[in-house]
Amino acid sequence: MNEFFKSNLILILFATTVFACSFEIGNDYNNDNVDYSIAESEVKDFIASSFNFFQTGNIEDAKSTFSNNAVLIGTDAAEFYNGWDEIEPSIIAQLAVIKNAKFDTRNLQITLSSDGEMASYTSVVDFSFTIGGEDGAINNVRNSGVVKKIDGDWRMTQVHWSVGLVGQAVEY
Repeated sequence: MNEFFKSNLILILFATTVFACSFEIGNDYNNDNVDYSIAESEVKDFIASSFNFFQTGNIEDAKSTFSNNAVLIGTDAAEFYNGWDEIEPSIIAQLAVIKNAKFDTRNLQITLSSDGEMASYTSVVDFSFTIGGEDGAINNVRNSGVVKKIDGDWRMTQVHWSVGLVGQAVEY
């Protein structure tokens, strides 16, 4: 055995033990000052109402949904927007055309941060609407995102919409 290793074995074991014990083991819910059931309920309510601006048609309602530096990834390849300044024109264009929008969410899964101030989520959404007097619907839209409490209010910081392909994009 290497002489250096032998002479420093106890020091190495001690350092390894101290280093290993400095990590917490368990789930993210370890902050005694946070009521996670309240935080999760707030997140669920925010997600459920986050696209109500389609009913009001009010761009200010949309603006209060997103953080200033939000990222929105839509179903079209061109829909990758960074920040409210890029998101706003898309929302204005959608509000001008999409009427009677309704979002039915299911399979909502939420993961809260340990401080209860941020959450990621995934869900499946059925989206119905009217465009140009014609009713339409897109079902089984995959929706995921991140919401963060900013100045006491929940805001969308990242949202991603996708429609699944039939079959795999890459066969494996």
